[in-house]
Amino acid sequence: PFIITARFSLGCEVDLKKVAFGIRNAEFNPRKHGSITIRLFNPRVAALVRERGIVTLSGSTGEQELKASAKKIARLVQKCGYEQAVFAEYKTTSILCKVDLRFPVRLEALAARWRKNAVYEPEFCCNCVFRTRKPKCTYLVTAGGKLMISGLRRMEDIHEALKRVYPVFFDFQT
Repeated sequence: PFIITARFSLGCEVDLKKVAFGIRNAEFNPRKHGSITIRLFNPRVAALVRERGIVTLSGSTGEQELKASAKKIARLVQKCGYEQAVFAEYKTTSILCKVDLRFPVRLEALAARWRKNAVYEPEFCCNCVFRTRKPKCTYLVTAGGKLMISGLRRMEDIHEALKRVYPVFFDFQT
């Protein structure tokens, strides 16, 4: 599964209270944080709209579905009385990928052999943080063989990262 984060600009400043009252699935609590949370249910996406007109989206859908959801949110803001709001400067900021290696990994041996890349301190955290330079990303490895890849912006890069790092983890299976 993937969790994709993207952002875009509305091109204008918005009154958060006015937008929050105009959209059904919007939450606005100025004491908590200075943005509106809009939840879409199909596809399942959460968006944070800031007063300056910057919108950040997060969802476990595909890249195309997330972009379509971003356009929906821009349209919802337009319907709240901001006709000048546009869908501009869309950009995928990060992709978080969860992978099951299907074998347990000896984290202590991995950290000892790959000292420059791996950080493992069992008294601090039960996971091993493994970093690579090419592609530049971070892997969070559990002893049970679960892996989280973060720091990449394209699906092709995630596939490349997994191809490069799988043999390393395979060498340390129990």
